[in-house]
Amino acid sequence: MRILITGGGGLLGGRLCEIFSEEHETLALVRSRQAPEGIAAVRVELSDAAAVSFAVAAARPDVIVHCAALADVEACERDPLLASRENVDATRALAAAARENGARLIAISTDLVFDGRRPFSNEAAAAAPLMVYGRSKLAAEVAVLEARADSVVLRVALICGRGALVRKSASEGIASRLIAGESVTLYEDEWRTPIDPDSIADAIRKVIAQPEATGLFHIGGAERLSRYELGLRTAEALGLQAALIRRASQASHKGAPRPVDVSLDITRARTVLRWTPRPLDEALRATRTC
Repeated sequence: MRILITGGGGLLGGRLCEIFSEEHETLALVRSRQAPEGIAAVRVELSDAAAVSFAVAAARPDVIVHCAALADVEACERDPLLASRENVDATRALAAAARENGARLIAISTDLVFDGRRPFSNEAAAAAPLMVYGRSKLAAEVAVLEARADSVVLRVALICGRGALVRKSASEGIASRLIAGESVTLYEDEWRTPIDPDSIADAIRKVIAQPEATGLFHIGGAERLSRYELGLRTAEALGLQAALIRRASQASHKGAPRPVDVSLDITRARTVLRWTPRPLDEALRATRTC
Protein backbone atom coordinates (compact mmCIF):
# COMPACT_ATOMS: atom_id res chain seq x y z
CA MET A 1 0.00 0.00 0.00
CA ARG A 2 1.18 3.54 -0.81
CA ILE A 3 0.50 6.15 1.86
CA LEU A 4 0.96 9.87 1.31
CA ILE A 5 1.25 11.96 4.50
CA THR A 6 0.95 15.73 4.40
CA GLY A 7 2.73 17.76 7.04
CA GLY A 8 5.53 15.20 7.07
CA GLY A 9 7.85 17.75 8.67
CA GLY A 10 5.55 18.34 11.64
CA LEU A 11 4.92 16.83 15.04
CA LEU A 12 2.20 14.35 14.12
CA GLY A 13 2.87 13.98 10.39
CA GLY A 14 6.54 13.33 10.99
CA ARG A 15 5.86 10.66 13.60
CA LEU A 16 3.27 8.99 11.36
CA CYS A 17 5.84 8.93 8.54
CA GLU A 18 8.24 7.11 10.87
CA ILE A 19 5.62 4.60 11.94
CA PHE A 20 4.04 3.84 8.57
CA SER A 21 7.33 3.66 6.69
CA GLU A 22 8.00 0.44 8.60
CA GLU A 23 4.78 -1.07 7.23
CA HIS A 24 4.00 0.56 3.87
CA GLU A 25 5.53 2.57 1.07
CA THR A 26 5.33 6.04 2.58
CA LEU A 27 5.81 9.48 1.01
CA ALA A 28 5.71 12.83 2.78
CA LEU A 29 4.36 16.10 1.44
CA VAL A 30 6.18 19.03 3.04
CA ARG A 31 6.50 22.73 2.40
CA SER A 32 9.57 24.08 4.20
CA ARG A 33 10.49 21.62 6.93
CA GLN A 34 12.44 18.40 6.45
CA ALA A 35 10.72 15.04 6.63
CA PRO A 36 12.19 12.38 8.96
CA GLU A 37 15.40 10.76 7.79
CA GLY A 38 14.84 8.08 5.17
CA ILE A 39 11.37 9.31 4.15
CA ALA A 40 10.96 10.35 0.52
CA ALA A 41 9.48 13.84 0.40
CA VAL A 42 7.91 16.17 -2.13
CA ARG A 43 7.77 19.93 -1.54
CA VAL A 44 4.35 21.34 -2.30
CA GLU A 45 2.41 24.48 -1.41
CA LEU A 46 -0.88 22.87 -0.42
CA SER A 47 -2.96 25.96 -1.13
CA ASP A 48 -1.83 25.72 -4.79
CA ALA A 49 -4.53 23.43 -6.17
CA ALA A 50 -2.71 22.75 -9.45
CA ALA A 51 0.51 21.80 -7.66
CA VAL A 52 -1.37 19.55 -5.27
CA SER A 53 -3.20 17.82 -8.11
CA PHE A 54 0.08 17.18 -9.92
CA ALA A 55 1.84 15.89 -6.78
CA VAL A 56 -0.95 13.49 -5.86
CA ALA A 57 -1.21 12.17 -9.41
CA ALA A 58 2.55 11.57 -9.47
CA ALA A 59 2.56 9.88 -6.05
CA ARG A 60 -0.33 7.51 -6.91
CA PRO A 61 -1.29 6.93 -3.24
CA ASP A 62 -3.90 4.48 -2.09
CA VAL A 63 -4.44 6.53 1.07
CA ILE A 64 -3.72 10.17 1.94
CA VAL A 65 -3.34 11.11 5.59
CA HIS A 66 -3.74 14.88 5.86
CA CYS A 67 -1.88 16.26 8.90
CA ALA A 68 -0.65 19.58 7.51
CA ALA A 69 -2.21 22.66 9.09
CA LEU A 70 -1.52 26.09 10.44
CA ALA A 71 -1.95 24.98 14.04
CA ASP A 72 -0.53 28.10 15.70
CA VAL A 73 -3.68 29.35 17.40
CA GLU A 74 -2.41 32.89 17.91
CA ALA A 75 -1.19 33.16 14.29
CA CYS A 76 -4.65 32.10 13.09
CA GLU A 77 -6.28 34.68 15.36
CA ARG A 78 -4.05 37.45 14.00
CA ASP A 79 -4.63 36.52 10.36
CA PRO A 80 -7.93 34.74 9.65
CA LEU A 81 -7.34 34.91 5.89
CA LEU A 82 -4.06 33.03 6.30
CA ALA A 83 -5.80 30.46 8.49
CA SER A 84 -8.46 29.98 5.85
CA ARG A 85 -5.89 29.58 3.08
CA GLU A 86 -3.70 27.16 5.03
CA ASN A 87 -6.43 25.08 6.66
CA VAL A 88 -9.48 25.31 4.40
CA ASP A 89 -8.26 26.05 0.86
CA ALA A 90 -5.39 23.58 1.18
CA THR A 91 -7.70 20.86 2.47
CA ARG A 92 -10.21 21.53 -0.30
CA ALA A 93 -7.43 21.22 -2.92
CA LEU A 94 -6.20 17.98 -1.39
CA ALA A 95 -9.73 16.54 -1.19
CA ALA A 96 -10.26 17.31 -4.87
CA ALA A 97 -6.95 15.66 -5.78
CA ALA A 98 -7.86 12.60 -3.71
CA ARG A 99 -11.18 12.33 -5.51
CA GLU A 100 -9.57 12.74 -8.95
CA ASN A 101 -6.98 10.03 -8.25
CA GLY A 102 -9.14 7.52 -6.39
CA ALA A 103 -7.26 7.88 -3.10
CA ARG A 104 -9.00 7.53 0.24
CA LEU A 105 -8.57 10.65 2.36
CA ILE A 106 -8.12 10.54 6.14
CA ALA A 107 -7.90 14.07 7.54
CA ILE A 108 -6.75 15.12 10.99
CA SER A 109 -8.89 17.69 12.76
CA THR A 110 -8.95 18.95 16.34
CA ASP A 111 -10.88 18.87 19.60
CA LEU A 112 -10.82 22.68 19.43
CA VAL A 113 -13.90 22.69 17.18
CA PHE A 114 -15.90 22.60 20.43
CA ASP A 115 -16.76 25.52 22.70
CA GLY A 116 -15.70 23.63 25.82
CA ARG A 117 -18.95 23.99 27.74
CA ARG A 118 -19.39 20.28 28.44
CA PRO A 119 -17.17 17.24 29.01
CA PHE A 120 -16.82 14.26 26.71
CA SER A 121 -18.34 15.58 23.49
CA ASN A 122 -19.25 12.89 20.96
CA GLU A 123 -19.43 13.17 17.17
CA ALA A 124 -23.10 14.20 17.29
CA ALA A 125 -22.43 17.17 19.58
CA ALA A 126 -22.72 20.58 17.96
CA ALA A 127 -19.36 22.09 17.06
CA ALA A 128 -19.06 25.77 17.98
CA PRO A 129 -15.42 26.87 17.88
CA LEU A 130 -14.38 29.85 19.99
CA MET A 131 -11.23 30.61 18.00
CA VAL A 132 -10.30 31.22 14.37
CA TYR A 133 -8.19 28.06 14.28
CA GLY A 134 -11.13 25.91 15.34
CA ARG A 135 -13.43 27.55 12.82
CA SER A 136 -10.96 26.95 10.00
CA LYS A 137 -10.58 23.29 10.96
CA LEU A 138 -14.34 22.83 11.11
CA ALA A 139 -14.66 24.25 7.59
CA ALA A 140 -11.88 21.86 6.50
CA GLU A 141 -13.85 18.93 7.91
CA VAL A 142 -16.79 19.85 5.67
CA ALA A 143 -14.52 20.00 2.61
CA VAL A 144 -13.20 16.51 3.34
CA LEU A 145 -16.54 14.85 4.03
CA GLU A 146 -18.17 16.39 0.96
CA ALA A 147 -15.39 15.26 -1.38
CA ARG A 148 -15.86 11.49 -1.26
CA ALA A 149 -18.26 9.16 0.52
CA ASP A 150 -15.41 7.08 1.97
CA SER A 151 -13.53 10.03 3.46
CA VAL A 152 -12.75 10.12 7.18
CA VAL A 153 -12.06 12.92 9.64
CA LEU A 154 -10.27 12.10 12.88
CA ARG A 155 -10.77 14.76 15.53
CA VAL A 156 -7.61 14.41 17.57
CA ALA A 157 -7.08 15.60 21.14
CA LEU A 158 -4.00 17.25 22.64
CA ILE A 159 -0.93 15.29 21.52
CA CYS A 160 1.42 13.91 24.15
CA GLY A 161 4.10 11.22 24.16
CA ARG A 162 6.72 10.83 21.47
CA GLY A 163 6.73 13.45 18.75
CA ALA A 164 9.02 13.83 15.75
CA LEU A 165 11.82 16.05 14.54
CA VAL A 166 12.18 19.37 16.35
CA ARG A 167 8.48 19.70 17.14
CA LYS A 168 7.54 18.81 20.71
CA SER A 169 4.39 17.16 21.98
CA ALA A 170 2.66 18.61 25.05
CA SER A 171 4.51 16.24 27.37
CA GLU A 172 7.82 16.86 25.59
CA GLY A 173 7.41 20.59 26.06
CA ILE A 174 6.81 20.06 29.77
CA ALA A 175 9.70 17.60 30.10
CA SER A 176 12.20 19.85 28.34
CA ARG A 177 11.44 22.70 30.76
CA LEU A 178 11.69 20.48 33.82
CA ILE A 179 14.98 18.94 32.66
CA ALA A 180 16.37 22.45 32.23
CA GLY A 181 15.36 23.26 35.79
CA GLU A 182 12.73 25.77 34.69
CA SER A 183 9.33 26.19 36.28
CA VAL A 184 6.24 25.28 34.25
CA THR A 185 2.88 27.02 34.77
CA LEU A 186 -0.16 25.04 33.64
CA TYR A 187 -3.90 25.66 33.84
CA GLU A 188 -5.76 23.66 36.46
CA ASP A 189 -9.18 24.43 34.94
CA GLU A 190 -8.69 23.46 31.28
CA TRP A 191 -9.44 19.83 30.44
CA ARG A 192 -8.37 17.61 27.55
CA THR A 193 -8.13 13.88 26.76
CA PRO A 194 -4.44 13.64 25.68
CA ILE A 195 -3.52 11.12 22.97
CA ASP A 196 -0.19 9.96 21.57
CA PRO A 197 0.83 9.64 17.89
CA ASP A 198 1.25 5.86 18.10
CA SER A 199 -2.37 5.50 19.21
CA ILE A 200 -3.44 7.81 16.38
CA ALA A 201 -1.47 5.64 13.95
CA ASP A 202 -3.33 2.60 15.22
CA ALA A 203 -6.66 4.35 14.64
CA ILE A 204 -5.57 5.12 11.07
CA ARG A 205 -4.68 1.44 10.56
CA LYS A 206 -8.18 0.49 11.71
CA VAL A 207 -9.75 2.99 9.30
CA ILE A 208 -7.67 1.71 6.38
CA ALA A 209 -8.67 -1.86 7.15
CA GLN A 210 -12.38 -0.96 7.16
CA PRO A 211 -13.52 0.78 3.95
CA GLU A 212 -17.02 0.96 5.39
CA ALA A 213 -15.80 3.10 8.32
CA THR A 214 -16.46 6.67 7.17
CA GLY A 215 -17.25 10.10 8.55
CA LEU A 216 -16.21 11.57 11.88
CA PHE A 217 -14.32 9.80 14.63
CA HIS A 218 -13.07 11.20 17.92
CA ILE A 219 -9.55 10.03 18.74
CA GLY A 220 -8.59 10.91 22.28
CA GLY A 221 -7.13 9.26 25.33
CA ALA A 222 -9.09 7.30 27.88
CA GLU A 223 -8.45 9.85 30.66
CA ARG A 224 -9.72 13.41 31.09
CA LEU A 225 -7.06 15.59 32.69
CA SER A 226 -6.41 19.24 33.32
CA ARG A 227 -3.24 20.71 31.85
CA TYR A 228 -1.83 20.85 35.38
CA GLU A 229 -2.61 17.18 35.99
CA LEU A 230 -0.93 16.28 32.71
CA GLY A 231 2.18 18.08 33.92
CA LEU A 232 2.22 16.10 37.14
CA ARG A 233 1.67 12.81 35.32
CA THR A 234 4.47 13.64 32.89
CA ALA A 235 6.89 14.38 35.72
CA GLU A 236 5.92 11.16 37.51
CA ALA A 237 6.24 9.02 34.37
CA LEU A 238 9.71 10.38 33.57
CA GLY A 239 11.06 10.75 37.09
CA LEU A 240 11.28 14.55 36.86
CA GLN A 241 10.88 17.28 39.48
CA ALA A 242 7.15 17.89 39.89
CA ALA A 243 7.82 20.69 42.40
CA LEU A 244 8.70 22.94 39.46
CA ILE A 245 5.14 22.73 38.12
CA ARG A 246 2.90 25.64 39.08
CA ARG A 247 -0.87 25.76 38.77
CA ALA A 248 -2.77 28.71 37.30
CA SER A 249 -6.31 29.60 36.28
CA GLN A 250 -7.39 29.97 32.69
CA ALA A 251 -8.73 33.39 33.71
CA SER A 252 -5.14 34.64 33.52
CA HIS A 253 -4.91 33.76 29.81
CA LYS A 254 -4.36 36.54 27.27
CA GLY A 255 -4.81 35.82 23.59
CA ALA A 256 -7.14 33.69 21.50
CA PRO A 257 -10.22 32.41 23.36
CA ARG A 258 -9.57 29.01 24.97
CA PRO A 259 -12.36 26.49 25.60
CA VAL A 260 -12.53 25.09 29.13
CA ASP A 261 -13.30 21.44 28.42
CA VAL A 262 -12.84 19.79 25.02
CA SER A 263 -12.53 16.24 26.32
CA LEU A 264 -13.64 13.74 23.69
CA ASP A 265 -16.04 10.80 23.90
CA ILE A 266 -14.30 8.01 21.93
CA THR A 267 -17.15 5.48 22.03
CA ARG A 268 -17.65 5.47 18.25
CA ALA A 269 -13.99 4.74 17.57
CA ARG A 270 -14.00 1.98 20.20
CA THR A 271 -17.10 0.29 18.78
CA VAL A 272 -16.89 0.88 15.01
CA LEU A 273 -13.11 0.72 14.58
CA ARG A 274 -12.51 -1.64 17.51
CA TRP A 275 -9.75 0.75 18.54
CA THR A 276 -8.44 1.63 21.96
CA PRO A 277 -5.77 4.16 22.94
CA ARG A 278 -2.59 3.24 24.77
CA PRO A 279 -2.69 3.84 28.53
CA LEU A 280 -1.65 7.40 29.26
CA ASP A 281 1.34 6.55 31.44
CA GLU A 282 2.70 4.20 28.76
CA ALA A 283 2.40 6.99 26.19
CA LEU A 284 4.07 9.49 28.53
CA ARG A 285 7.02 7.18 29.15
CA ALA A 286 7.70 7.35 25.38
CA THR A 287 8.18 11.14 25.65
CA ARG A 288 11.55 12.24 24.26
CA THR A 289 13.77 13.78 26.93
CA CYS A 290 16.59 15.03 24.72
